[in-house]
Amino acid sequence: MAAMANVASSNLVPVRRSASASDVVIAMAEPQGQDVAAVFRFVKSIDGNGLELAISASGLEKGSEYPFHIHVNNVPSDGNCTATGGHLDPFGVKAASGDAYKCSADDILNTCELGDLAGIFGNLVGDDEGKCLKSVNATELTFGGKSTILDHSIVIHNSKGDRVACSNITGFILAGDPISAAGIHDASEMSDLEEGMDDMSDTSGVSSRAAMFSGALLSVAAAALF
Repeated sequence: MAAMANVASSNLVPVRRSASASDVVIAMAEPQGQDVAAVFRFVKSIDGNGLELAISASGLEKGSEYPFHIHVNNVPSDGNCTATGGHLDPFGVKAASGDAYKCSADDILNTCELGDLAGIFGNLVGDDEGKCLKSVNATELTFGGKSTILDHSIVIHNSKGDRVACSNITGFILAGDPISAAGIHDASEMSDLEEGMDDMSDTSGVSSRAAMFSGALLSVAAAALF
């Protein structure tokens, strides 16, 4: 019964970069612009090799390509995407290569800015309904250390390079009983990410998405007790 009480009181708590990477279970961002809206969800890979990233975007022009990146600075309170600075590049790849920069997904650490997600995984492309779903394994990204995504931001560009949507990346820890990496991964699947994130009419913010994930996570934790 005590274990059930601990599970019932569990919830997701937003954290800053100073949090222990082992404690962070999920990170989310919700870039919003005049037309484009998206949800980015990062969770640890089951095999411990980086992060799994799932993206759902809407408001895209059919057939148009939208590059997306992790930028160094946070989005200011006025929502100015330009203030997010350049791409996350903790190993100075772009500075070393200059105009010769060309990201190769086959050699990420030596050729890519870690924040150059479009260069590594390809652009978002609008379908017939102006939507895009994308799921990738970001092997070089982490919740801690030099390659952390925390305290940075997501920026989506249009085909002209304009910054059309942006959002800070928020990490969350689970308060209460710990759950295995497999359980966390299962919970993210249970939250039915594709369906939930596909409804871009809900703009209540990252906390609502985290709450949805938390509910699924608690279901996994409770089931593990029986």
